[in-house]
Amino acid sequence: MDSTANDDLSDRYNIHSIPSFVFVDENGDEIDRIVGYMPPAEYLAEMTRIRNGINTVPDLVKQLQEDPDNADLLVRLAGKVESMSGLKAAMTYWEMLFGLDGVDATLHSTAALKMALYHAQENEDPETLVSFVNNETNTEVLPQAFSALRNFYRGSQDKVAEAETYRRYVDFMSGIHKESTGLLNGYAWRMTQLELNLANARERISQGIALLAEDEGAREKAQIMDTKGEVLWKLGRIDEAVAVMDECILLQPEDSYYQEQKAKFQTPS
Repeated sequence: MDSTANDDLSDRYNIHSIPSFVFVDENGDEIDRIVGYMPPAEYLAEMTRIRNGINTVPDLVKQLQEDPDNADLLVRLAGKVESMSGLKAAMTYWEMLFGLDGVDATLHSTAALKMALYHAQENEDPETLVSFVNNETNTEVLPQAFSALRNFYRGSQDKVAEAETYRRYVDFMSGIHKESTGLLNGYAWRMTQLELNLANARERISQGIALLAEDEGAREKAQIMDTKGEVLWKLGRIDEAVAVMDECILLQPEDSYYQEQKAKFQTPS
C-alpha cells in the first residue's frame, strides 16, 4: 500500500495515534478501535469483546434505544464516538446527556463543556469556552475547561491569551491545593517558550522545586532545576542561571545537555 492510501485511511478514520487498530463492519463503518500497546492477554480480551459485538458503537446505540435516559450509556457512547470520529460526530450524544433530568452534576458540566468546545471550534471563536471557564463552579470539570481553552489559544497562536489562561489554570489548581511539581514545571517551561509571565514563572518553578520529594531521583531533580535556569536566563539573571546549571551538572555529570545549557547561558546574546 502506498503512502497516499495510508494517508487516506488515516484521514477517513481520524487516526492520530500509532498503533491504532480500527474495526469496521461490512460497509467500512467503524464500530470500535484499540489504541496503543497493551499486554497480549488484554489485547486478546479486547479483540474477543469487539468480535462478539459487546459494547461496540452499534451495541451501545442499540442499548441506548432501549434505555434512552441512561446517562452512563450516553457518556460511554459519546466518549467512544468522540475518540473515534471527533467531537462533532459525538455532539448528538453529549447534547442528549445535557438535556437529561437528574443527571450527576459533574456529568452535566462535562456535557456543557463539550458543547462549549464544539461551538468554539466550529465558530473559530473561544467565546463559549471563555464563558464556561468564567462561570463554571465544578472543580472536577474546570481543569479540562482550562486545558481546552489554553489549547484553543495555542492553536490560534494567541500567545498572550494562552499565557494568561495557563497562569489562571495554575492559580486555580493552587487554590484547590492540587498543584504539583509537574504542573508548575510545565507552566514555567511554556512561559520560557512564550517569553511571557516570566516573573510569575520564576515563583512557580521555585514552588515546584520545593514540592519535590526528598527521595526524588537526580535525573528528575536536574530536569526541574533546568527549567528554573531557563527562566532565570530569560529574565536576564545570568549568574543565577549559571549557578543553577552548575547544580544540574553535579546531579547529572555525564549528561552533556546541562553543559550545553550552561554554555548557552554564558554566551552573550
